[in-house]
Amino acid sequence: MKVRVFGFVICLLVSIPPSFSQGIQNELGSAVASKDILSALGPTALTIEKKVQEVNLILSVTDQKGHFVQGLSPSDLTILDNDRKQTALTFFQSQTELPLHVALVLDVSASVAERFEAERHTIESFLKQVTSPQDSVMLFAFNQNVQIAAPVMNNWKTISRRLRKLKPNGETALYDAVATASQWLAQGRRPARRIIILISDGEENASKASLDSTVADVLRSETTVYSVNVINSFSESTEYGKQGMAVLKQLSDATGGSYLRASADGDVGPAFGKIRRELRSQYAVAYKPSNIAEQFFHRLKVIAARNLRVRCRTGYYVR
Repeated sequence: MKVRVFGFVICLLVSIPPSFSQGIQNELGSAVASKDILSALGPTALTIEKKVQEVNLILSVTDQKGHFVQGLSPSDLTILDNDRKQTALTFFQSQTELPLHVALVLDVSASVAERFEAERHTIESFLKQVTSPQDSVMLFAFNQNVQIAAPVMNNWKTISRRLRKLKPNGETALYDAVATASQWLAQGRRPARRIIILISDGEENASKASLDSTVADVLRSETTVYSVNVINSFSESTEYGKQGMAVLKQLSDATGGSYLRASADGDVGPAFGKIRRELRSQYAVAYKPSNIAEQFFHRLKVIAARNLRVRCRTGYYVR
């Protein structure tokens, strides 16, 4: 049976090692604010048809105290695809060291101006600690438009200069920025863990895309979102703060990522430390679905033994 693949490989959470089926990429036609920037990042592939043989997942497993758990075996995990147990595992790797394909999406709208300088220093430190020569990183800085789309390849001085020149102002097209980052990630050709690190207060007031369409874009690009909320404690309980938190949580929860908060003084370092530990503690799994022809969207759930908590993407698309 044939499956139409949208936006990047549609079946999956993150690209996986050589034994995993290779994804075939194409860019979705989503309306985003900065199509000119996106098109400059690389060519658009045609929509094609491909026989889907495997669904690939990246899993983060924690105990009830939130500590990452290693040493699990396939028998400790139950994969439910549209509530059907899947038994045809084709790949399993604990503590995967797959390369990282990272989109760092930085809010530079007026609402985050007071915290921007502290964020800038932490971002550079995080990237130096986490990324290696085999990883690829793209920085997206946005307000109502994407202000920067710059590759990060040990060009720390250049990136730092460009960040220093940014003056936070304007409105916030958060959904458009995430959709743009997703489409860039979808163009990656090699097996990798695709992640978006979104640093924002969650405010949204200028996007053409909706939250639902943005979540769909992220799922189709096989990407996990880590949201870091930089709102201050005073604003957290306001209606604006609650709405921003809900947006950031939905993006993270739907894609198997984490919702994190900056510290009271606006420091995002502790949140980045948690992301770094998680990336070192993930499982890679692949299986051949027994029910691939069932419907357009397949719901995914992974259950672990001993009441451990498993985070992964909530589903994949098939057409």
